[in-house]
Amino acid sequence: MKKIHYTDVEELKVEDYGSTSTTIRWLITKEKDGATNFALRRFEVQPGGEIGMHNHPQEHEIYILSGEIEVITETESFTAKTNDVLYVPPEEVHGYKNNGSKTVSFLCVVPYL
Repeated sequence: MKKIHYTDVEELKVEDYGSTSTTIRWLITKEKDGATNFALRRFEVQPGGEIGMHNHPQEHEIYILSGEIEVITETESFTAKTNDVLYVPPEEVHGYKNNGSKTVSFLCVVPYL
């Protein structure tokens, strides 16, 4: 078993998909922790920041830790807020935008393919 504080994990800028004012911490991974099935990531999106529209072959699950963020798909958009849970199916085009005045933090779990 391993225990760490999230701030002990390197914070990296997210720049893929035209993303802005967003960081990621790879909390648990195959490479550094030996996790064989899933990676656990923590994102922070600053006010005015976004994760651009994208898709990928793996599903992922999201838990909003704090704040409110606009979730955008090809067919809808809605607000997700603290304690909301999202399921993003494989290949669904999606993006996120922080239109508020507070930082949004969320956990995202992705399976290894």
